[in-house]
Amino acid sequence: MLGISAYLTIAVGLLLAVFKHPAMAVAGVLCMFGLEQWGQATTTFFSHHQTYTNLLIGGILVLGLSLQIARKGLGILKGYPSIGWLIFALFLYAFVSTQWVSRPDISMALWDSRWAYIVTMLVLAPLLITREDDLREASIALLLMGGTLSCLLLFFVKWEARRIVLDHGLGNPLAVAAMAGMVLLIAFLADPWPRSKVWQPLRWTLIALCLIVIVKSGSRGQLVGVFLVAILGWPITRGISNLKQFVILSLATLFLATVASLTIQEFSGEQFQTYGGRARWSEQSAQEDAMGRIHNALVLLRLAYSAPESIVFGLGNSAAYDPRVLGIYPHFVPLEVLAEEGLIGFFLYVLIVIALASTLLRSIRLTSPGSQQRTLLGGWGAITLFSFLLSLKQGSLLLNLEPFMLAIVLGRYELILRRQSIDQHEEELAHQDLELPSRHPFLFEEI
Repeated sequence: MLGISAYLTIAVGLLLAVFKHPAMAVAGVLCMFGLEQWGQATTTFFSHHQTYTNLLIGGILVLGLSLQIARKGLGILKGYPSIGWLIFALFLYAFVSTQWVSRPDISMALWDSRWAYIVTMLVLAPLLITREDDLREASIALLLMGGTLSCLLLFFVKWEARRIVLDHGLGNPLAVAAMAGMVLLIAFLADPWPRSKVWQPLRWTLIALCLIVIVKSGSRGQLVGVFLVAILGWPITRGISNLKQFVILSLATLFLATVASLTIQEFSGEQFQTYGGRARWSEQSAQEDAMGRIHNALVLLRLAYSAPESIVFGLGNSAAYDPRVLGIYPHFVPLEVLAEEGLIGFFLYVLIVIALASTLLRSIRLTSPGSQQRTLLGGWGAITLFSFLLSLKQGSLLLNLEPFMLAIVLGRYELILRRQSIDQHEEELAHQDLELPSRHPFLFEEI
């Protein structure tokens, strides 16, 4: 009963919230796979209808977008960020490259299963961000929805090894850990209720619970990534020019390290923390898995560089799935793009990374440390960087849509900040013009 009740509460709550704040649907997209695993772990209905959660979130997203268009018109399409067009170009070229892949049947089957996600996450979701408050509302929804799901999945479902037990099998621990990592980073950096006395203790409790979820799922990359991004993001959002901020950062780092260490010790002795006969959290296990991923990527790359045409144009998207090649994706997206989309696709990928870095730097210059604009930028910039780091150890181009979606969101947020800066400058000039007679009355007296 808890399963369906919690599922409906989350879904209906998001639906009702979107009527007033359409941008909250963005959080639904980021939490979609967590909600899906909760439903399939607790309710037989969702195990037999595995696409219903995806359709539900997609429907809520379309509703939110329809409301934005009804309120603001098609003007939400104006001024689309350049990084968005680069991302569209990369995915369009990836689709075209399926025409010369060795097994087009495998590639097209993968595209058939992913096209709805591509449209939802890359085309529709970023359009919901049209003003500064939209990003704050999306942050609140992510904390409420993602935080609730993280707690439910930690305490109220059965785990086997590092996976959640579903009605039809085992869940994906990486998706759950990624969601928990995003919630942690938004709570740690974005902090949408900075003056709330109730939120502050809840904030650190939520951060600790999300960290436990990551460790329990055995997701080493997520754990390392969330640490690196959180520590890097704090000085950018708050600054460490004074002793107070340095002390806060030091205490926060100590808090995260303590929770992670105690949780690893708690779970390291359990059976589910072994993988292939090795301790999941051992240094040897991590090194061997990392080398295995790099080896697979290099195998694919050597095949691509065996002919001049494949160097330039690539082997074709999803070529790695061919049983004669790897039979699976190499779990290292940049080298996968270089091999499958060639120098053309890799050039687009590098341009996307450069455009993202430029977007963040320009946005930082438009905001001041400690302001809500900067904290929102820091939080969403952090989960974008976090998603890109995860693409270095899991998934493929078609399975790692979150970093590209979030990059477009940041691009749209930069445009919002630039418009605000221009409006503020024009307002200051107008104010100066209005004050001119009082400051120089003699000019008008002579006339």
